[in-house]
Amino acid sequence: MRAFSPIKSGKALDIGCGIGISTFALEELGFEVVGIDVQEELVEKAKDIAKELEFKAEFRVMDAKKLDFPDESFDLVALLGNPLPHLSVYDFDDIVQEAVRVLKPHGVIFVDYADWVKLLHDGYKHVLVEEPFIQFHVSLNTVKGQVERLFINLEKGYSFRVKINVWSPWIVEFILRKAGFDVKTHYLGTFSVVTVGVKP
Repeated sequence: MRAFSPIKSGKALDIGCGIGISTFALEELGFEVVGIDVQEELVEKAKDIAKELEFKAEFRVMDAKKLDFPDESFDLVALLGNPLPHLSVYDFDDIVQEAVRVLKPHGVIFVDYADWVKLLHDGYKHVLVEEPFIQFHVSLNTVKGQVERLFINLEKGYSFRVKINVWSPWIVEFILRKAGFDVKTHYLGTFSVVTVGVKP
């Protein structure tokens, strides 16, 4: 992240923090961090880990589409760990609108995700093995922009299906530019992408 973000310190908001892994990483980079997530059990776990490992990060249960922070509170808003497949285009648009509000002038939004359009184009229909699961493509809904994957655990004998929202840099860039950000996208590998937006 340090290589791509023009902001190297200050106050950061970690959206979708989960148990705090990305939040702690931001703190180690030198930020004063608040991590938020809608899942209370994950936030409580993050608080326990922070206490145990002596991190100073603050954690709150909060919907990123309705942030409970004043205007211009943060230098950086981060969405790390590929959260976009769990968000619709409309959810992300709402989150970006809130990010614009809480970011200071010249603040940065940092989005880490996978280019799902490229994944699908390059053969994501093939079976993948990620212990303990085998997973494969079931369907693609081009109207909703979703793929459905079937996960099978052969060891324990169960399966489940997951619908994943399909993302590509042009979609992320469009939403950020619509909100007024100056945008740059960087590929970290074949499918891993970082898009950075700077508020004017």
